[in-house]
Amino acid sequence: AKKTGKTMVAKTSIHIEKETKEDFHEDFCRVQSVSQDLAEKFNDAVRKAPSLAAADKATRPPELQFMLCHVYSYTNNVTKEEKALLVEKKLPGKFTKYNSNNGYVKGAKEGVTDTRTIELECGKVPLEDFVQAFSHWVYVHSNHNLIVCDLQGVLNEEGRYPIFQLTDPAICTRKGPRYGKTDMKINGIRNFCRTHRCGLVCKNS
Repeated sequence: AKKTGKTMVAKTSIHIEKETKEDFHEDFCRVQSVSQDLAEKFNDAVRKAPSLAAADKATRPPELQFMLCHVYSYTNNVTKEEKALLVEKKLPGKFTKYNSNNGYVKGAKEGVTDTRTIELECGKVPLEDFVQAFSHWVYVHSNHNLIVCDLQGVLNEEGRYPIFQLTDPAICTRKGPRYGKTDMKINGIRNFCRTHRCGLVCKNS
């Protein structure tokens, strides 16, 4: 068959018995949208930090981007039931989970990190340090009221500059839950603080 457009991914919840599909769709889109707004502010903060500028002026630090999601409605041809699915663009490349809302941090126990690095004015750092630093940056700049975690996605290097394309994050709030079933409230924040280790990106952003 001839390909007519971009490859998309459809998502639904496996916890339907605990929440309605409408709630799942609403929470997913809201969390993703809020995370993107925060990522844009983080990217701007990185761009304005002289110590985080790339030593090689032909490149630049990776930006973070959360995927734009949509809700597609359709009618089952057999049952005539109205249904809906979350849809977003398929991410290219190797899918990686960088941290979680239960305290997991990639490399924290394995003793390894992504081999891709960048030389900054403040020193050499793994590219994925920008993802971990984003979670910390949100915590600090929200006056310790929330954190964006459960960060997962791909490092897309198809363009001129690398970019982390992320999906399905969690937002944990001090006075939650405000962002659906993955908002683990203060426990989610504590889990991150317990296992996170600051690197050069954290210290300079």
